[in-house]
Amino acid sequence: MHKIRKNPRFSAVKLATELEKRFAIEVSPETVRRVIRSYGYNSRVARKKCFVNEGTRKVRLDFAKSMLDKDISFWKSVIFVDESKFNIFGSDGRIGVWRKSNEELNPKNPLPTVEHGGGGIMVCGCFAASGMEDLVSLKIIWTNISNLKENLKISATKLGIQNTFKLYQDNDPKHTALNVRLCLLYNCPKVIKTPPYFSDLNQIENVWHELEKRRIKHDISSKKQLKAVLKEEWNKTEHSYTKKKLVETMPKRIKSVISAKGYPTKY
Repeated sequence: MHKIRKNPRFSAVKLATELEKRFAIEVSPETVRRVIRSYGYNSRVARKKCFVNEGTRKVRLDFAKSMLDKDISFWKSVIFVDESKFNIFGSDGRIGVWRKSNEELNPKNPLPTVEHGGGGIMVCGCFAASGMEDLVSLKIIWTNISNLKENLKISATKLGIQNTFKLYQDNDPKHTALNVRLCLLYNCPKVIKTPPYFSDLNQIENVWHELEKRRIKHDISSKKQLKAVLKEEWNKTEHSYTKKKLVETMPKRIKSVISAKGYPTKY
């Protein structure tokens, strides 16, 4: 059990092999699994989280500590903004199919695959505690500074925080380009400097995940159709979801990063 506690990804097969090599004890992998389960452990698929090295851990921890005193009223004036790509044929996740043993190649059963998801679109969206703003093409925003300035002003006004809003975004090169930084300097009251690998502190990642779950319920065959579906589902997002489940959980998320000493959290 020492091996398992030290390295939870150590397989039963490897443990059985090591027992035979080191102690000349022959046991089957299934016996090893039974012993491990008797100690309360169960085999589960490991959750994927961004790798956080020591330097990044410290930066994440410092950021969380610097935001610890920010209450919900502070976060209600924050605009969360980000971009995401959506493919016509979706991601590479596993999809089940009901079939008989000799029907794996029946045209109805294989999952059709095309290079790069058959094409897709990059979209940019933002939200605040007061609601969602329009989902727009990425090219419209970041390739034209005048469009960025105008959309920023319109979004802040619609969300009702035009004079006091803070912008919350990741460190994507598009966001840190000189012309973008200059634009934000003169048109944004405050830009919150965020750490790298902070998806658990970036609520809009939850929105993208929810949007992808809704997207796969539609049969989509073109970029035009994909764009329409994404906008439709984006606009269906309820105000209570962005306010209660995302914005108002920020203080808890900040505390969880501190409790985890900068390592990834459950969010």
